[in-house]
Amino acid sequence: MRRKQDVTVTPAELAKRVGGQVDAGGASAQPDLSGVATLDDAGPADVSFLTSECHLAEAEASRAAAFLAPGDLRVAGRPCIAVENVWKALLAALDVFWPDEPAPAGVHASAVVDRTARVGDGVSIGPLTVVEAGAEIGEGAEIGAQCYIGRDARVGAGSLLYVGVKVLERVQVGGNAILHSGVVLGTDGWKYEVIDGVPKKIPQVGTVVIEDGVEIGANSCVDRAFLGETRVGAACGIDNLVQIGHNCRIGPRNFICSQVGISGSVKTGAGCIFWGQVGIADGATIGDRATVNGQSGVRDDIPVGGEVFGSPALPMGEAA
Repeated sequence: MRRKQDVTVTPAELAKRVGGQVDAGGASAQPDLSGVATLDDAGPADVSFLTSECHLAEAEASRAAAFLAPGDLRVAGRPCIAVENVWKALLAALDVFWPDEPAPAGVHASAVVDRTARVGDGVSIGPLTVVEAGAEIGEGAEIGAQCYIGRDARVGAGSLLYVGVKVLERVQVGGNAILHSGVVLGTDGWKYEVIDGVPKKIPQVGTVVIEDGVEIGANSCVDRAFLGETRVGAACGIDNLVQIGHNCRIGPRNFICSQVGISGSVKTGAGCIFWGQVGIADGATIGDRATVNGQSGVRDDIPVGGEVFGSPALPMGEAA
């Protein structure tokens, strides 16, 4: 978890840390920088940033002491750190002022860890967390307070589970994942069949696999498969309040915004984007790099690179 540090650097020192070149902008002295802030919120000891010329007027009106800026974009009278990629430089600046500080390794006295669970070196397990029999927690993982790791479940090395995450029986979470508070992985998929005139729940005996580098936002759920697995591919970014149904196969590097609902057995390719409040009907196949715009209802397959909008969702050229 990132924590603010009491540190002060000059623009020249920060430029070295972020891989940029400082232009003093005519300022007679280099200010001391002690934080990072947006243009609106920056104070006289903050470095801020602008990504294009359209933000120049805001930057000139800002109280920021210095700026990260692309190429030859400058703010008159104040130091600018010229960088190739502002967002990459901003991440490096955050590492200076808000470094990632892992929790101290160890198991809190109130946690319950089964004797058959395997806990790697450097793992932190917080108060009132339960780790069941046969579970495995990889090296350097951080498990917050009141989490639950089910029987034979696995949490990969370097993963971070915030307060109240539930990783249920046999669920597999890869390395360097981030699971925010309230995430539940491995609840039963919603599957019923009418047998002899009576709705019958179909047991869900599969599992969930979350690949490496996935982030899942608060109160999102990924359901257990009926048979086999529900899989979320590597490096996906999933927002808060997302539902992924049983037996889905979510491809790598998908971005899924808040309040998206993905029905069972949906397959998505690599690099897809689903904007807020999208709904996808069961069994749909979404091609690589497809984009589904906000509040769309998808009932049909979407081809590679397709972009749709509306309910029912139609290609952009046809949507009303």
